[in-house]
Amino acid sequence: MNTFALEIFDDQGQVCTFYTVRWEEAGLSETDKFFQKFRYDEQFKHSLRELASFLEVVIGDEYGALEDFFRFENTAQALPPSGTHKVEDLYINFGNFPLRLYCLRISETLVVLFNGGEKTADNAQGGKTSMAFQEAQNFAKRILDALREKDIYISADQRTFRYYNDSDEIII
Repeated sequence: MNTFALEIFDDQGQVCTFYTVRWEEAGLSETDKFFQKFRYDEQFKHSLRELASFLEVVIGDEYGALEDFFRFENTAQALPPSGTHKVEDLYINFGNFPLRLYCLRISETLVVLFNGGEKTADNAQGGKTSMAFQEAQNFAKRILDALREKDIYISADQRTFRYYNDSDEIII
């Protein structure tokens, strides 16, 4: 079975910590691959910055991982949300956003980011996002199974994952 590490992607947010996954033999995490894929693409550069700002500022620092910020697509979720939302004093409108980043929202203070792609179909199973969608479902299921089986747990501050043996490295 392929194993992957569950690693901190960004724990600098005031409200929410982001984790990512990295296949054990890979040099980059799945989330880093997503950002690398679109970083220099003129068609998606602005959208990527908008999504990164939404993650860092809105979710990470200001509001946390509120349910309204996510698309619920089976076991995993996707960012950004569809349509227009008003959350407290914030209006969110990503309209016809061209990118999807898959993730697992554990709580308002803890999210695991996966990979994603360009949205080219009406549903997550179709188009260019289908492989990333399927992988996200697999990652999400394995993380939730590890929590249920008590292989890993969420720390008392609700911001980090830990192995029951208190190891910092989490391999699933």
